[in-house]
Amino acid sequence: MIKTIIFDFGGVITNSPIEGFKLLEEKNGYDKGLITNINMNNPNDNAWAKSERGEIDIHTFLEEFEKEALEIGEKIDAREILQQLYGSMRENMVNKIKLLSNSKKYKLICLTNVLKGVDIFTPKERVIAVNYVMRYFDRIYESYKLNMRKPETRIYQYILNEMNIKPQETVFLDDLGMNLKPARQLGINTIKVVNPKDAINELDQLLEK
Repeated sequence: MIKTIIFDFGGVITNSPIEGFKLLEEKNGYDKGLITNINMNNPNDNAWAKSERGEIDIHTFLEEFEKEALEIGEKIDAREILQQLYGSMRENMVNKIKLLSNSKKYKLICLTNVLKGVDIFTPKERVIAVNYVMRYFDRIYESYKLNMRKPETRIYQYILNEMNIKPQETVFLDDLGMNLKPARQLGINTIKVVNPKDAINELDQLLEK
């Protein structure tokens, strides 16, 4: 029986930032997949990873990300990248979270990778929208505050231990397979969110067991 539900934020509760990256690449004539490729180079110790673990501030991130782009031959304004992080809210997913919260049957957790200090660039209306959703969660875990990030196994172990929850009684929704894999290896049930409607149906089926 599922007792705890863990939601990623970007790409689950909101449309994926990757869609924004694609639009930015088209707009500026960058190579297709360029931004994702930069993040895949040295994925555990590049600017993005270090910022999500809280090891560097947002200004250092901007400098280092632009250097990493130059290393593969592209000049990028990293501030433009940050603007793509704000995918629109998925109303059906937000409504599902509200229903689950109101049912009082489950612990609801949000586990999200966040660049340290990115909030100084976050539009006010976005902050309001995020705060509205976050009030339905019992706990919110942001990577930079923990000095660890998905897909590091230790972040899932930390949450299981701190919340005193059993992996087999937990389900985790994320849009990235690489984030789901270590959670699944720990025994956590996982749902890959591609289409939010399908993911909600899959979650409902799991909760009915």
